[in-house]
Amino acid sequence: MTTKRFRPNLIHIYLHPEEDKFIKDYAEQNFVTVSELVRGWIHETMKREGYEINEPSLPENSITNKGVK
Repeated sequence: MTTKRFRPNLIHIYLHPEEDKFIKDYAEQNFVTVSELVRGWIHETMKREGYEINEPSLPENSITNKGVK
């Protein structure tokens, strides 16, 4: 069983068709999802405004760290 990130809120926005096409094309060209693109923009804005963001990291275990020093 995998653990999922805790994200309690969903934001729903309405976009003009040109905005929707732009953001989907931009995300695809940069090999990210629209969600990752928007979250990245939010994180950059928060950092610029002085907020500290603590992203969860993968748990360390002996399998993923074999041979890595």
